Amino acid sequence: MSPEKLTVAVDIDEVLADHAEAFIEFSNKLYGTNNTIDDYTEYWAELFKISNEEVHNLGLEAYKDGAMSRFNHKKDSEQVLRKLSQKYNLVVVTARKTMQRDDTLAWLEERYSGIFSDVHFAGFWDEVTDDSVHATKKELVQTIGADFLIDDQPKHCEAVAEAGIQAILFGDYAWNRGYKSHKNLVKLHDWASVGDYLWRQ
Repeated sequence: MSPEKLTVAVDIDEVLADHAEAFIEFSNKLYGTNNTIDDYTEYWAELFKISNEEVHNLGLEAYKDGAMSRFNHKKDSEQVLRKLSQKYNLVVVTARKTMQRDDTLAWLEERYSGIFSDVHFAGFWDEVTDDSVHATKKELVQTIGADFLIDDQPKHCEAVAEAGIQAILFGDYAWNRGYKSHKNLVKLHDWASVGDYLWRQ
């Protein structure tokens, strides 16, 4: 009997999908701003100087616009993940609103069909509060029994690393640039590096 596969939890936005780039384009048109991806933060209230209620409404506008279904997927990600699926159980762990579930599943099926065994929604942005920005995926990652997390947000990677789960901080973004690797956390910029790292584990 072959040993049970270890589980790798994979974030969607900025790891599989170019969310920030598309959202900045959408919000610039909506607000008449000139932001770039380097200005982006998931704390929209801070980015646009708006209330939590307005943040919620902005999310609804972006959802109704259908911007999410047009997100590009990361170069090399599908090829790397298909290979890794031979060695690991791959699941998705996302902070997207649960109301986006159907569109998210359709997007994943179109680009990553047959790769992920399950998709989990953290749900802490379902109702936007001051606590939403501090919430992490640690409990969800622990609940599903993941051995690794791949995410672009330092707070999620730090939280799971402190819990003894191996974290891969993905990408080279303004919000995680210059972040140094430490115990249970490694910083990798692209999917080729992620593939090489996980294949050696």
